[in-house]
Amino acid sequence: MKIGVVGAGRISSSVHLPLLSCIDTVNIEFIADRKYPKVLGNTYNTKPVKIDKISSLPDCDIVLLALPVGVKEEYVREFAKRDSYIFTEKPFSVDLKTHEDLLKLSEKITCNYTRNYYNTTRQIKNIISSGVFGKIQKVSITEGGINGKTGLPKNSYQNDPTLSGGFLMDSACHTFSQLDFLFDNISVQEANIIWEDGFDVETNAVFDVNSDASFTIDYMGTQLKNVEPHTTFFFEQNKIQFNHLIPDSVFTISSLNSDKQFILQHEIAFASTFAQAYYLKWIDFLEKVSSSSKIDTETETSITTTRIINDLIQKGNKK
Repeated sequence: MKIGVVGAGRISSSVHLPLLSCIDTVNIEFIADRKYPKVLGNTYNTKPVKIDKISSLPDCDIVLLALPVGVKEEYVREFAKRDSYIFTEKPFSVDLKTHEDLLKLSEKITCNYTRNYYNTTRQIKNIISSGVFGKIQKVSITEGGINGKTGLPKNSYQNDPTLSGGFLMDSACHTFSQLDFLFDNISVQEANIIWEDGFDVETNAVFDVNSDASFTIDYMGTQLKNVEPHTTFFFEQNKIQFNHLIPDSVFTISSLNSDKQFILQHEIAFASTFAQAYYLKWIDFLEKVSSSSKIDTETETSITTTRIINDLIQKGNKK
């Protein structure tokens, strides 16, 4: 299968290209960027393409769109028109309507929400499904922190909210995709967002999960203070805490009526590293392509994630 790579930034050079170059069933047909990607092209013995007109990009069986969310739409439209399979970096879309419109154009599309392949995510899903601790009473999620100097140049897309979308789209979208993987019927009950220079820098929200046993999720994502990222599931008699941001998090189990804690030892059946998560995502998609399997695009692109972000922004009282 011939793969074209559009976007020669850090995520392509550090993850996608090394990974794809090791998969026997694919060939990297070209690497395209607004700046001439000659070095990357030479490194991977493929054609470097400087993007002038999108319509002039070479054809391919699969295109990887490693692009900022703010410029992705026209590339999706172009390769959907060509009937290529499309693998996009997260987040999928700037808003819910655009997301829905793009899915009308193609049934051959996915988005790179890799945390669903984490052993951490699969482990908590198995625990929930088993019912071993009873029904969930509440979930609490905290993430973010102050990163200090980013090292980004002033003209980086991540310094432009119209291109990167801010914390909710650039970072929290991964967490929301995990929630989409774990639960059905998630809705935003309330939200408060702090904005600075067009960026959402802190969000406090409450989600409702309407299932057989309904419960709420308290969420805080911040770039204003240092926090310890964690997720806590409160069950009837116990709670489980882990770091949802990493693939191989330790699970700490505590009794609500005791100070005793236990560490859950679990088998590594899925990704225990970030690179493994990317690999599993690509292999899953490539298998669907090679077998011509029908792709559930709403699930693959996590339209629920886009809906959550859309609702948070609407209810977040932008100032």
